[in-house]
Amino acid sequence: VLTQSTKIIDKSGSEPIEMKGRVPARSVVIPGTYQKEFPAGSYGVNCALIIGKRKASTDLKTSLN
Repeated sequence: VLTQSTKIIDKSGSEPIEMKGRVPARSVVIPGTYQKEFPAGSYGVNCALIIGKRKASTDLKTSLN
């Protein structure tokens, strides 16, 4: 589930880019976690990881006849 406060991290480039609120068009997204420090310790928090862009060849393979 993505909300306005869900962190979206683009890992497809050489450096990660963090954003919130909107996933860019044609992005390939998988669930992930990032570490966040709390007074009681460090915990994994859910996020969305962008791992690439959808290719036009994929559209052709997955389209309906």
